[in-house]
Amino acid sequence: MVTNATLAKVRLGRQSPDERRENILSVAAEVFAHEGYGTASMSMIAARLGGSKATLYKYFTSKEELFQAVMQRKCESVIGPLEEMADTSRDPAELLLAFGKVFLARLCQHDAIIINRTVHGEGQRFPEVARAFFQYGPEAAYSVLVPAMTRFHAEGLINCPDPRLAVEQFLAMVRGDIHMRVICGLMPPPDEAEIERQVAHAVGIFVRGISRRDRPD
Repeated sequence: MVTNATLAKVRLGRQSPDERRENILSVAAEVFAHEGYGTASMSMIAARLGGSKATLYKYFTSKEELFQAVMQRKCESVIGPLEEMADTSRDPAELLLAFGKVFLARLCQHDAIIINRTVHGEGQRFPEVARAFFQYGPEAAYSVLVPAMTRFHAEGLINCPDPRLAVEQFLAMVRGDIHMRVICGLMPPPDEAEIERQVAHAVGIFVRGISRRDRPD
């Protein structure tokens, strides 16, 4: 009788190295989501893959490294579309609105919520989880938006002498109460209209705060 594990092993063997790595990350993300970081193990992930631990260790030397790669992959899917926008935008309000809407929508996706719950639940016991989250989550968002705000300030479009602090506070406004309510299971992820309302309000307040007082209307 051909088992699911046997079929998975056959599929794994037919994949290219890049495809195999992507498959490992997808399976690992599911395991971390359902089992938690503390309970998940390389043996468990290898079993779900239908391969051996030796194959898994060829790609990732530890559970911590594998978790970091899962976080980085998720971050790239969120941040990637925003990088070009931030590099080329000439309008602070337009950039903040577009960035904020994508940021909040992706932040409230199911897999991102699971990651946040994992960090809140296990970050104290496993500091590597919290470190990976901040490196590939908030810090990645800051690395895209801070240079844009620095450029706007240098060009005289805004008054923002501390762009890092400003970006931290702006993204906190975008998350608002909604993100924590979704994490706690008190509400479903917001729809497009609610995201637009939340982000537009945050942008309106924020842009007024960083506007140049000496510029004509």
